[in-house]
Amino acid sequence: MTIALVYAFIALLLVLGLVVFLRRSAGDQPGDEASQDLVRGLWDPAGLNVAERIFDPADYFWLRDQVGFPRLAESLYRTRRQMALDWLRAVRQSFNELLRTPEPGLSEDEGPARTETGAMLRQVLRFHFVLTYAYLVVCFFGPYHRLVPGFRFMHPLPDIRLQGEAIGVTHRGGIH
Repeated sequence: MTIALVYAFIALLLVLGLVVFLRRSAGDQPGDEASQDLVRGLWDPAGLNVAERIFDPADYFWLRDQVGFPRLAESLYRTRRQMALDWLRAVRQSFNELLRTPEPGLSEDEGPARTETGAMLRQVLRFHFVLTYAYLVVCFFGPYHRLVPGFRFMHPLPDIRLQGEAIGVTHRGGIH
């Protein structure tokens, strides 16, 4: 009887998680006016400059180290983290809108070839994987963290060069 209660509890948690996920994703639909504002100037030069400033840690380090306002620097850090997450959501939404746009010159009954569809699906999955990875890095580590970790903790291998005498013949006897 207790096993049935445990399974029922797990099923209830699964259903609640699914409902929360679907409600959250329903708010990200393209009909949302607030999300349309995020996407509107995303690819303009001014929008790209803003994105570049969001991920630039120079202001944070200047406030924290040179000016000496660590609390203000932490406030800037939290604000920039939220802005970076919003920007990544806008990039995803802009990409999804691009995918929904029909290709000019194709009628509705003729679609792309099957091989083109498979290649496009791989590219879309790759893009969403990279974007999800970037979202998780910003969410857990902040906007100033590198997406590709550095390998500074690893020491280089010593230079192993064989000397002439180390390569020399070790057996001087002839073949009998």
